[in-house]
Formats: sequence, C-alpha cells, structure tokens
Amino acid sequence: MDGTHAAASPLLTIGDLARRTGLPVRTIRYWAEAGVVPESARSAGGHRLYDAAALARLELVATLRALGLSHAEVRQVLDRESSVAEVAAVHLAALDAEIAALRLRRAVLSAIAAGDREEPGHMDRLHRMARLSARERQQIIDDFAARVCADLAGGSHLRERLTGGGHRLPDDPTQQQLDAWLELSELLADPEFERLARRAAEHSEPGPGGGATPVSGAAPGREPDPHRRFAVNLDRTVGAALRAGVAPHSPQATEVVDRLLGHPGPERRSVVRGRVRARLDAGIDDRLERYRGLLAVMHGQEPPVSRVAAYTWLADALDADADGDGAAPQPAGRR
Repeated sequence: MDGTHAAASPLLTIGDLARRTGLPVRTIRYWAEAGVVPESARSAGGHRLYDAAALARLELVATLRALGLSHAEVRQVLDRESSVAEVAAVHLAALDAEIAALRLRRAVLSAIAAGDREEPGHMDRLHRMARLSARERQQIIDDFAARVCADLAGGSHLRERLTGGGHRLPDDPTQQQLDAWLELSELLADPEFERLARRAAEHSEPGPGGGATPVSGAAPGREPDPHRRFAVNLDRTVGAALRAGVAPHSPQATEVVDRLLGHPGPERRSVVRGRVRARLDAGIDDRLERYRGLLAVMHGQEPPVSRVAAYTWLADALDADADGDGAAPQPAGRR
C-alpha cells in the first residue's frame, strides 16, 4: 500500500463506500468489476480500496442512474464520449413526454371518477378527447360556435365570444387545462346545452327579433359589438349596485335601469326593457357560466366574473320597473 497516498486521503473499503453512499455492496462491486469505479489500491489481505476520487465517481454514477440513465449511457458520460448536458437533454425530452402522458391519464381518470356515466364508450370518448391536439380541440369549439350562431345577424361577434376571440389553446396543456378540456368536451357533446346556447345567442341577436339593444346612449350601427358593450356596461353598472347593496326594487335601482336602457322615452321603454329582459332570461344559467369559466382556464386566463348574480339582480330590477308601468313582475330566470 502507498503510505503517502493513504496519509493524504484515507482509503475506503467497499463497505465504507456503501455506508457513505447508501448503495448496496453488491451494486458497488458490480460497478467496480465493470471498471466504472476502478480501485485505488489493495489491502494486505487483497481487498479493494478506494480513494476520494473513486468515491466522487461512484456518487456521480449513483446520481446518473437515479436520473434514469442506462449503464451504457453512464459509461459514455464517464468516458467523456457524451457530456452530461447531452445525455440530460435526451432524458429531459423523454421525461417531458412521460409527464404529458401521465397528465393525460390523470385527467381521464379524474373525469371518470367525478362523473356517474357508465354507458359503453364513454371512457373511450374521454380518452380520445384528451389525446386531441390543440388545433383539433379548437376545431371542436369552433364547430360548436358555428352551429350555435348559424344564420344569426350578429353571428361573427357571437362566435368570437363563444370561441374565446383571438386566444388559442396551448399545445402543451397543464393538468388544470386538460381537466377543463374534458369537462368542456362533455358540455359541447350535450344537445341540451347546445340548445341552451342557441337560445341565448338568439336573444343576443341585434334587430327586431333579438334581445340586443343599444344601451347607455349608444347610437345604432356605431358600436361594432353591442353584445360586448352590454356585458361591459352590465359588469360595471350592476356590479357597482350589487357591491353597494342596492335593492332591485329601490329608486336607486331605477336609475341603474335608466342608464342601461339608454334613457328611452315612455313608448319605447317597454320594448327595450322586454328585449333586455328576454336576453337575461336566456343567459341566467349555471352551465353557460361554467362554459365561460372553462374556456378561460383553457386559454390561461383568470376565471371571468360570474354574471348570474348580476343578471338576476337586473331581471328583478326590470320587473320592478315594469311593475311601475302597471305590468306584472316576473321571477328572475322564468319568463
């Protein structure tokens, strides 16, 4: 044994290496016999001994194996045939693919566990929906919006609202976005929800048959999207009334109604009020709210403020306004 070397760095037996690294003796012996961790010396009894450099090399081997590198890849790194960065990049790509597959599997299992549908093919449909690309998912949403808005005068604006405007779906969705997509795909496949969305769209259509109307003094034909303007005015005006605790049957509520209706004259007031009331009835539904929320999650946006409470408050305020004209009030959400 080299006494000088031993004084500088105490030599370690395989048992010492096992205690320091936590690796089994058999594993260390395998790497030693394969020449990956060469011995530094031999004891008088012929046992292998290892210095600090061998310990560091063994710890690197253990780390690379824990990261999933094969024996051959470990040898390539140690022999400098491949850099750690090169091998790590390959494994990172493989790991990303594995994580994406696990996210997909988790989303499908979560959707199945959360539901109560046992019909044949439901699990298969969920799995197919989860595996779609971002473009394929967007196409399903676009097709749904096209059916809902078919033949409507304000169809282009309505389609933009139903599809999320210019926002596109991510190519690599998060777990939350995958979960949102599967729930949304269930809504899009529900004929009853499509009929509900169509009814809401029809009442949002501008013109004599629809419910959209210029509000807050906007001149007809000058606002490119009266639906969005209505929503913005409603969020701002009715939202403030709700936060202030204004009762829908109070004089202050009448002022809110006046602002939203654009201060129409007595003869036109009933017509405008009726259109807005019909639109509110068509829009007071938790499923429509859920659709908007899921779409926001998929686009990486903050969930939108719920409009159900605002719609209900305004519907009650409009009924009170109609009652003041001598008409019978109607409960919110039923017409």
